Amino acid sequence: MKKTIIVKTDDPEKKKFDLVVTGPVEGVVKITPESVYLDGSPGENLKAVVTITPSEKYMFSILGMEQKINTQIQARLIEPTGDKKSWQIEIKSHSDKPDDLFDVLTLKTDSPYKPTLTIRVYAIFIEKPQPKS
Repeated sequence: MKKTIIVKTDDPEKKKFDLVVTGPVEGVVKITPESVYLDGSPGENLKAVVTITPSEKYMFSILGMEQKINTQIQARLIEPTGDKKSWQIEIKSHSDKPDDLFDVLTLKTDSPYKPTLTIRVYAIFIEKPQPKS
């Protein structure tokens, strides 16, 4: 990782200068996909699965999941089984009418580095135009 920061001072000879910060960044978790985008027609059942994999060095457990907004988006947390290390979230949504749905899933973990994880879910139901005869 490399980031450049502009530092402004009250020194009349050097009012501003660049400060460069570099160093390795270790990942704590891999979330695939990071956000969920579902789209379909009214009446369809839309589904997706999110996989959450803690890094080997920073293993953690997920203690719970909360949804913030919409009840038409259902999410179910699936714990790893056997020697698997990845958690999964099964996401489903349904609407009988054209609709734009949104929700935020907040996962609470026992990790000191990532005590919460956030996943945004979008579900868009668009009426398809009928062909003219």
